[in-house]
Amino acid sequence: MIDKLEMFLVLARERHFGRAAEECGVTQPTLSAAIRQLEGQLGVMLVSRGSR
Repeated sequence: MIDKLEMFLVLARERHFGRAAEECGVTQPTLSAAIRQLEGQLGVMLVSRGSR
């Protein structure tokens, strides 16, 4: 869970999935999946997702 929280912090700072994924050294789909898993574990929506 700690690694997912760290990814979330990077995403919050960057405000962009692609840049956050690059900084974390993972692909964008991997980052997105990690954030979804974290949301599931915490039971809250952390990121508002849109088409762009």
